Amino acid sequence: MPVFLTENLAILRNLARGGLLNAAGLGFSFYVVAICYPGIKGTAAQLMDLRSGIVTQADVGGGSLFVAVPALLLGLLVFARHGVYVAVRRSQPILIFLLVYSGLIVLASVAAAEYIESSGQIVQYVVTLGAFLLCLCFWQAPAQSADDALAMAFLALAASLSAAAVVQGFHEYRWVGLIHPNHYARYAYIALVIHSLVVKRVSLPVFLICFAATYIVSARTIMIGTLLFYLGYLAFANYRALFSRAQQITNVRMLATCLMILPVALLILPFFTDTDRLIDKVTNDLALFDPDRGVLSGFTGRTESWNAFFGAIDEYVFFGYGFRSSRYNLHAVHSGILSYFMDFGLLLGGLLLLVVAGRGLYLVWIGTKHNDRRALLCGLAVATTLLIQWFEPDNFNIGFIGSFFFMLFLSYTPSIRRRYMSTSLRHARLPQGQPSLQPVADIS
Repeated sequence: MPVFLTENLAILRNLARGGLLNAAGLGFSFYVVAICYPGIKGTAAQLMDLRSGIVTQADVGGGSLFVAVPALLLGLLVFARHGVYVAVRRSQPILIFLLVYSGLIVLASVAAAEYIESSGQIVQYVVTLGAFLLCLCFWQAPAQSADDALAMAFLALAASLSAAAVVQGFHEYRWVGLIHPNHYARYAYIALVIHSLVVKRVSLPVFLICFAATYIVSARTIMIGTLLFYLGYLAFANYRALFSRAQQITNVRMLATCLMILPVALLILPFFTDTDRLIDKVTNDLALFDPDRGVLSGFTGRTESWNAFFGAIDEYVFFGYGFRSSRYNLHAVHSGILSYFMDFGLLLGGLLLLVVAGRGLYLVWIGTKHNDRRALLCGLAVATTLLIQWFEPDNFNIGFIGSFFFMLFLSYTPSIRRRYMSTSLRHARLPQGQPSLQPVADIS
């Protein structure tokens, strides 16, 4: 059987044998379904009201959104059987620093931020901090339990995305029911990362399905992030083979073959397909020349919001406006990276962002050096998510599904045992009967 089928059958078999009775997995599943449910059940009239700002997702979904986060946190809390102390003690110093530093940001926001009028800002940050701590505990659980929980999250995402596509379909306005196209694409991207963590490699069929989902809703930035995640995995996972002498010769031959085949393929292609129609479809799907979304539209208004950031940069040099102030309509820079600076200031936010980016690079380095596929995949997920966040709003908030899984990837703690050759092994006695190799001193 193909590897793709055997991997996924093994996932289902493990869940059927008891993996479903998993607190974290149940929390993940309930969280995903509760957040996607309003988008799946929404009507066309509710979509127009939602886009006009008359109603919100909470109005459509009722109480489902209000119980999603508590269910997730409760599941993680029950799952964290190893306890907070063990999780922090086993984690790298950079994660402990991130926890301590995040607590200091809360105090700084309360004491000196320019905009901290809503108590909801502090509640959100405390919940985010607690969720990150529970993510640290998550990776201390037995490997099979963690795999089962991740598998349940993947199945919940796959089922929700599929249900939304079947019930609502894909329309010209790109929304899938009441699910924003960028959110729908981000869920597909997260599903790809989680499936890769379960099977410890990036499955090509799953990548193609998830990439197709991002293409259908024309989420261009997430398409690029998804593609880079896959290409990064191929490059780093095969790093040693790519730079071996034999592989270099093979690569040169493959490159020469492709250079010869490509012109011939371009000449033959018009005989089998309407290339003009194909090009028009791709450019229309990606809105490359759309006056509202095209490359000449200021990145759909993003450049205007970025200019607002640079125009007010002197107002939040140190403490910023306060955590999640962008969610209270104080500013809208349409960039998760710039939102770090807006919320926390250039100095505090810059250091926080530097730590997060450094963590991603560290995981990629560890994964490549020690052939730890899960560390490599988490590092690539953090790196590509930061790229997506430059063009999309901030994800690092427990109130948004993408943010939780981003914290889950960020908190992965690889178990690396440093093995040093002990002195006793280096100077072990030779077997009896074997002559010593040391020179014999002349005592005559």
